[in-house]
Amino acid sequence: MIIKNINIQYLNKEIELNGWVQTIRNQKDFSFIKINDGTTPLSIQLVVNSNIININDIYTGTSLNVKGILINSPALGQEFEIQVDELNILGKCDPNIYPLSKGKLSLVYLRSYPHLRFRTNTFGSVFRIKDSIDFATHLFYHNNNYIHLDPNILTINECEGGAGVFQVTENDITNLDKLPFIENNKIIDKISTEISNINIDNDIMPNWTNPNKIKEKNYDWSKDHFTNPVYLTVSSQLQLEAISCSLGAIYTTNKSFRSEHSNSFKHLSEFTHLEIENTFINLDDLMNLGEKYIKFIGNYLLENKLDDLQNLNNFVSKGIIEKIKKLINDDFIRLDYTDAIELIQKNSQIKIIFGEDLNSESENFLCEYYGNKPVFVKNWSKSIKSFYMKQNDDDITCANFDLLMPYKVGELIGGSMREENLDKLLNVMNNRNISTKSLEFYLDLRRFGTVPHGGFGLGLDRLCMLFTGIENIKDVVPFPNFYTSCKY
Repeated sequence: MIIKNINIQYLNKEIELNGWVQTIRNQKDFSFIKINDGTTPLSIQLVVNSNIININDIYTGTSLNVKGILINSPALGQEFEIQVDELNILGKCDPNIYPLSKGKLSLVYLRSYPHLRFRTNTFGSVFRIKDSIDFATHLFYHNNNYIHLDPNILTINECEGGAGVFQVTENDITNLDKLPFIENNKIIDKISTEISNINIDNDIMPNWTNPNKIKEKNYDWSKDHFTNPVYLTVSSQLQLEAISCSLGAIYTTNKSFRSEHSNSFKHLSEFTHLEIENTFINLDDLMNLGEKYIKFIGNYLLENKLDDLQNLNNFVSKGIIEKIKKLINDDFIRLDYTDAIELIQKNSQIKIIFGEDLNSESENFLCEYYGNKPVFVKNWSKSIKSFYMKQNDDDITCANFDLLMPYKVGELIGGSMREENLDKLLNVMNNRNISTKSLEFYLDLRRFGTVPHGGFGLGLDRLCMLFTGIENIKDVVPFPNFYTSCKY
């Protein structure tokens, strides 16, 4: 049996449980042990007669198998406890070196032990909530007739234009004297260690920085696995557009990878990316869907994960339940980018002009200005947005939006209508020196039966931050990879 399923129907009956010791309190003839099995924030107390087993072998972190009778507990704060008849130690735990044997542990401290922090009540709640967010996401999109498919994460396209990408090779670049390089159209085997770059003959990524400081040569990609440069995707959008322009409503929960040299509390090098695309829609349809989705997730968690939310509310994220209730009852504000810039200029000390991106301070200001409501900022200056976004008739802005969330979460969703006009798309690509070489498939979508279409992307890890009140994204990912850190 699991602790989550214990209820009154098992009262005065024998049950069997497995779990890890959270606390142990020894008295003369009895010991009181609280165990948890990870299925709930609630632990259950074991009442153990000292003649059953040597209690001195049991410490915080020890794994146990127990059998006993479920009885009503006389203690406050717990409904049941187990009168133990049989107890077996499955795995001992040395209290002198177990890193979770101390008292209250900070989130920063626990970040050093991602493989063990799941055993704490805080992280147990965080990751059970994250699981429910994932499940509810699939439930929502299937209920709204979206198809779930995950395109390739190995790609020859960068998509976002400016987002750092990770390059993929099957070769060990630390063993340079065995790698193939080209000099004067001839493959050479060995090179000297003098300069810091290998130039790659590639339209998308102009160079590959190598830590071993090697002389400038052209790496021979024809000898690599794919015979050409390949990257980990920063977004599945382009491929999703291709699917959507045949199948309609589509979504993915792929991983995305971005080589951003940032250790901020909102950035990771690898993250779970919800992306949706649909056809025959407009910008309002996209914003309506985004608002509906977030409120659906909030309602689902209140109905299905209230115990974990209460645990976080009591000990880590004060007021998180009320914040979620407010979120699902508020109307999301919709504001043109131009008006947002003017509002910031007139009502704050933040320095910003038209054509600049919104920093975290600006995002927080807008949400707080409207009473901690989510804010859609739409129709941004096209000069700071991606090439694929549909141009508005004013030739200054594009049909897009960012959804800003309160409580310092900031940008959660970025979406747009996609430019369906081939000539306009080619003109933007030409002006930005974007090669069409690897994007012919994307241009074909405009050549053969083009239609109005659009979509958005959302980081599910940031969504988990919003619904748990956890302020650092590294604390809502089981094994986070981020700038300067990939350890597992």
